[in-house]
Amino acid sequence: MLTQAPRLDTERLILRHFTVDDFDDLAAFWANPGVVKFIGGQPQSAEVSWSRLLRYIGHWQALGYGYWAVIEKQTGRYVGQFGLQEAKRDLTPALTAPEAGWALTPEVHGKGYAKEALNAMLAWADSEMKAPLCCIIDEENQRSVHLAEQAGFQYAHEVSYHSKSVGMFTRPAP
Repeated sequence: MLTQAPRLDTERLILRHFTVDDFDDLAAFWANPGVVKFIGGQPQSAEVSWSRLLRYIGHWQALGYGYWAVIEKQTGRYVGQFGLQEAKRDLTPALTAPEAGWALTPEVHGKGYAKEALNAMLAWADSEMKAPLCCIIDEENQRSVHLAEQAGFQYAHEVSYHSKSVGMFTRPAP
């Protein structure tokens, strides 16, 4: 079982393991109102981001999969995260497969980075996990809905999460 995220290279991005050195970038990312617009709606504190960072690192050690830090090759800057998790979310109905998730800083929206990173992540998952996947997406986040559908996720049903209805999407095992 992997204890660290393998490095995935795309044409313009590097997906790599998170380290504690990523804390400042991650905290700034999750404090950005544009990032959290469809992910809870409220900017997150540095304390919450620290717990998130430890969860990202720990997922690989505990489960052999997790999240990658997404780095822009040309500039070397942190632009987001893509990955898979078992978050034990309090959902009705509950998730039944590893959950895919992604977020990019608004400054790089529209460049095709999301599709590039998601394709790399899913190629790894198809090769290494060979499992069905799911994701939950706020119905107002049409960019993510479209991205998920392009990648083979299909709308399954609505779920209630934190008193809000969100769409559940599933993708069969390869």
